[in-house]
Amino acid sequence: MKRVDSSIKLVAVGVDYDPEWNVDMVRIAGEYIDYLSIHTYIFVQGKTYEDLVAWPIAIEENLKHIYITIEQTRHRYRVKKEIKIAFDEWNVWYPEAQPPYLEQITSMKDAIFTALVLNTLQRLSNIVPIATFAQTVNVLPLILTKENKILLTPQYLKLYTEVTEGNVVAVDTISPHYISKELGLAVPYIDASAIHHQNKVYLFAVNRHPDEEAEIAIHIKSFTPIAVHHKYIAGTSINDKNTFEEPNKVKIEEKNYKFSETIKLPPHSVNMLILS
Repeated sequence: MKRVDSSIKLVAVGVDYDPEWNVDMVRIAGEYIDYLSIHTYIFVQGKTYEDLVAWPIAIEENLKHIYITIEQTRHRYRVKKEIKIAFDEWNVWYPEAQPPYLEQITSMKDAIFTALVLNTLQRLSNIVPIATFAQTVNVLPLILTKENKILLTPQYLKLYTEVTEGNVVAVDTISPHYISKELGLAVPYIDASAIHHQNKVYLFAVNRHPDEEAEIAIHIKSFTPIAVHHKYIAGTSINDKNTFEEPNKVKIEEKNYKFSETIKLPPHSVNMLILS
């Protein structure tokens, strides 16, 4: 393939839980590959909401550790080619998603999980340039189809596709936290990432708290916004979901207001604040 088209990029199979496999893959095939593929599915059965939305922290740390393994192996075995991560399958997986169709309808809590992973991927875009949700239409879906109908789940990528260019901005977040019993991690209620593009800052902020509104203070170096265009999804509870009977129960809400350093985020919400 490379002889026909030298621009082709090669992705090798990696593993999210076995560093020895990844070491051998980079050691043996490192001169030929461009990306190491990593898949992660979070099986939801038996998990509390608090533990589910803690998992993106573990995912972020794992991706960092995998990249460190790649770099250490490259240097140890003198692999000259740069290798990055393709996080090309990730999602939640519910017990009702059984073969052959793997159907599941996700809810607002899964939208929170998804947004937290997307924030992670923005922060790690220099080492994880490829990341694909699995899957888009049907089979653990973002969009379900039924005869002549379609249904959008609350894992809205639309908020994050509002801006696909620009520069990722470092965000320091100070937030109250809780402890995940499953993972033993301190989990901040607020998670954020940001992109600067064409004189606007796109701030993506997630409020993990299941019951309480969050009042956040925003301080931006060398940029003073005047206006805020606030888009968000929240529903009325973490279990709200769209169904074929109620296809718009969870939807994107919008409001505009003047910028102030204190902004309110609804409980269990995914927010995009366009600061201009």
